[in-house]
Amino acid sequence: MGHRPIFRLLFVTFALVWGSTPQGNSRATLPGNISGSGEQLVGTWRLISRVVTLEDGSAVVDPGLGKTPIGYLMYDSSGHVAAQGMRLNRPMTIDCGTSDPAPSNNSQSVNGYDAYFGTYTIDETSHTVTHHLEGALAAADVGKNLVREFHVSGDKLTIIVRTTSPKEKQIRTLTWERVR
Repeated sequence: MGHRPIFRLLFVTFALVWGSTPQGNSRATLPGNISGSGEQLVGTWRLISRVVTLEDGSAVVDPGLGKTPIGYLMYDSSGHVAAQGMRLNRPMTIDCGTSDPAPSNNSQSVNGYDAYFGTYTIDETSHTVTHHLEGALAAADVGKNLVREFHVSGDKLTIIVRTTSPKEKQIRTLTWERVR
């Protein structure tokens, strides 16, 4: 058994994201309602760095995605989001078990891979974006609302995720570059 079933699942996931509509979803940002910093988020972003630290500033390695994962993050103008991240040195064997329990305000990786899709809303006052998960690789993540601080500067997007893992509070700083 090869990787084809996994790639099919990922393809179907993206097809669902881009083929869905905001009708019947009260959390979706309707077309034309994205303004201010929300307009800056629209587009496709490639992960260029991900740093995980504890509150005291000491660096830690995420056991699920590793030290230098790769990934894409997509926001569309109708309020939809899709995110995928992958550990570079993940095992060739397929283990559908999840990583350690997901910290609060974060999603869970499976076999060195994390993916979800849904809608997003923006809080201009706190400069946060909330991802409302409609589907995810880890079933336990469906229905979560993941809050992220964000800052856009030109073609760079910085997202800060504050989580509480079972052991300690972590700060995850993800830097993305706009795909042209």
